[in-house]
Amino acid sequence: MLWHIALMSGPLRLKHHWMFCIAAMALWMFWGWPVVRAYMAGAAIRDAHVPELWFVPFTLFGASVLVAMIPRLRPSVFWSLLFVQVAAVAAMAAFVPWAGMSTFLVIVAWQAAMATGAVKAVSWVAFQTLVIVIALAQALNPDLCWVIGESVALQLLLVFAAQALRREAQTGRALAQTNRELRSAQAIIANNVRSAERLRISRELHDAWGHELTALGLQLEIASHTDAVRAKDHVTQAKGLASALLTKVRDVVSTLGEAERCDLKEALETLAHSVPRPAIHVNVSPGVQVTPDQAHALMRCAQEAVTNAMRHAEAANLWLQVTPDGEGVRLVARDDGHAAPAASAAGSGLIGMRERVESLGGKLAVRTGADAGFTVDAWLPSRTPQTA
Repeated sequence: MLWHIALMSGPLRLKHHWMFCIAAMALWMFWGWPVVRAYMAGAAIRDAHVPELWFVPFTLFGASVLVAMIPRLRPSVFWSLLFVQVAAVAAMAAFVPWAGMSTFLVIVAWQAAMATGAVKAVSWVAFQTLVIVIALAQALNPDLCWVIGESVALQLLLVFAAQALRREAQTGRALAQTNRELRSAQAIIANNVRSAERLRISRELHDAWGHELTALGLQLEIASHTDAVRAKDHVTQAKGLASALLTKVRDVVSTLGEAERCDLKEALETLAHSVPRPAIHVNVSPGVQVTPDQAHALMRCAQEAVTNAMRHAEAANLWLQVTPDGEGVRLVARDDGHAAPAASAAGSGLIGMRERVESLGGKLAVRTGADAGFTVDAWLPSRTPQTA
């Protein structure tokens, strides 16, 4: 039941986290069972009887492992729990000087390897192995070679396996980000191509047909005043037809001009569908109209918010809301994560977002909070200022 509680504690941070939850609690009970059985039978292990105090560090170890499985723990709390686990294993070895106690360190090594890089993980393995060696050495136990050999080898094996899983997850996130950027860029480029084509057609209709029909109307107007009376009715009908055609051309031009606006909602929904996690919720008000340059800037802001939610915040949800705001348009991207990149860091995506928004005359605000997640607030004016 312990592993079931761990599974139901919240969203899992890592792809294989649930497997470790089951395995860790199962190994904790499996490796502790020989000692529990010896205590119940009154037997000795390595010529030493099991005292009742041994169950205190044993229970503390299992509880600390269970708490460490809770998602979104602060790093300081997480590493403190690992120190508690190592201390509990050392206490168990001090009460029962049996080298088999070192097998509990495998659980600790896996947790450390999934939370940090290879060098730090190997250093942690060396540290906790040294602690258990010291605890066993106090009883002059001859099984120190087993601890240094098989236990360390098993810990290192799991460390390298955990590092492989970390690299796989990082590669998957990088590929997802690249795919997301390609899909967004494709949507923006396709929209720009459609806008350019619409503009070209509208200009062609206006410059060619509009000029010809205006000239036709002018010529017929002159003819209506100069020709004979019997031809006047036919000329008047021709002039009315020309005027009707000119009105239709202007209607087409007006319709095509209105279609020039960028479909930002479609681009954001494409971005949302390209990301498996976090879940992205898009809400674009019907009255929002943006230029291609503004759509590109807002899409970049949305992409950076998604990247932060995936890489840093470990968020489960991200909300993208675009609404008209005064004389402009506003994009608010908010997640339910717990971390955000430093805005002042060199090369940070926040700097690029701010420069892109300000180049269009807009403003960018970033807000973070322990319970509010990471929020990006970008505002762009309806009319982009012209550069000199």
